[in-house]
Amino acid sequence: MEKEDSKKNPDIAAFSEIVKKAYDKGRNETELTLEQLMEDLKADLRNLLIG
Repeated sequence: MEKEDSKKNPDIAAFSEIVKKAYDKGRNETELTLEQLMEDLKADLRNLLIG
């Protein structure tokens, strides 16, 4: 189902990639704070809206 949505709307695919990137970063980086993660996520989402 996710693949069907991403074929229909590239913004959904980009959003999914942003969320996956944030999740992976949160799981893998040991010294990452929640504030840093949230700031990175906000910046990526703003770029999605602007781009």
